[in-house]
Amino acid sequence: MALVKLGYGYLSPGQVLAFDLLDEQGRTLLSNGYVLQSQAQIDRLVERGVFFDRIEDESIVCRQAERVSIYLRISQIADDYIAAAGDDTPDPQRILAIAAELQATCELDSNPALAAILLRKTSRYSLRHAFGAAVLAEVLLREMGRTPAQRQSAVAGALTMNLAMLELQDTLYHQQSPLTTEQKRGIIEHPGASARMLRSIGVGDPLWLDVVEHHHEMLNGTGYAKKLTGSALSLEAQAVSLADRYCAMVSERSYRPATLPAVAAKDLLTRQGGTIDPALAAVFMREVGIYPPGSVVALANGEVAVVIKRTLNPAQPVVRSLRAPSGVRHAQPPKRLTSKPAYAIRNALDTELARDFDLVALWPPAHLDNESEE
Repeated sequence: MALVKLGYGYLSPGQVLAFDLLDEQGRTLLSNGYVLQSQAQIDRLVERGVFFDRIEDESIVCRQAERVSIYLRISQIADDYIAAAGDDTPDPQRILAIAAELQATCELDSNPALAAILLRKTSRYSLRHAFGAAVLAEVLLREMGRTPAQRQSAVAGALTMNLAMLELQDTLYHQQSPLTTEQKRGIIEHPGASARMLRSIGVGDPLWLDVVEHHHEMLNGTGYAKKLTGSALSLEAQAVSLADRYCAMVSERSYRPATLPAVAAKDLLTRQGGTIDPALAAVFMREVGIYPPGSVVALANGEVAVVIKRTLNPAQPVVRSLRAPSGVRHAQPPKRLTSKPAYAIRNALDTELARDFDLVALWPPAHLDNESEE
């Protein structure tokens, strides 16, 4: 048996091995079918010196290295962010690197990235919320034609917008009693306080700081803390503000369930419509729509499904079914086109119904040339 040493570039996080990985003595370390968990794991394997059998078609290895599970990848980036932001003094360069990785992943396929906002419930709320807002802000600003550099600053701003109130935010997530005077003060002051914290650790990017300082300002002057209006607000700050509000609404609290995405979008675009730039509102409706990726829905045939992809018709997304009408789980979640009467969406359901399913399996790996398997 001739062994070929594994090198960098062969494997990607989330890839399913199509061969066994062996040590120098030919002993199996990882078996065919194993799902690679992270880039760090791959790096350790390469550094250790592992091998695969030359009999395997190397073209398969190379082709598979060009595919990646976007849902798994966005989850790994979120974990990296949680580790970075959990420090008392986060490294600005690490935050920028995470922002760039988030952007690159959304470029591959924004559908599973947006789905993570609704489906990924792990970690402390404050960091989960900021990461979700960063994903949505990236998607909105890309559609608005902002440059990668502008978007990176905005994403970094979303990731650090609540730096001065992370503990308070987590407390309020569980709190059922009214806000205290001190808590109200902390909320009002946190945009400016977070910006000052960023300056103190070396952040000098004016757009990054602008987003953090102004992410609660509103076009009509009803925001805080400076009551800015109109042209005084950058598009980046407005996009992060909208993403911030939406992500807060679709997240549960101890005192209320999560608001359904369609209800949250309607509230933002009608009752709060005066606070949102019309062009930004149009992009938000197109990208989020009635049933954004990650929505759990009941179909006309009685199946329970998860929205995996938007279409031109916001009421007719592509879904994958989790349960048959009988309630039995699908071993391989089948794709359903909700434009067909039998699979039309009957109503939206609580995302908790998807909690115990393998969410990675809902989105086939995407090609690195931006073509997905859908």
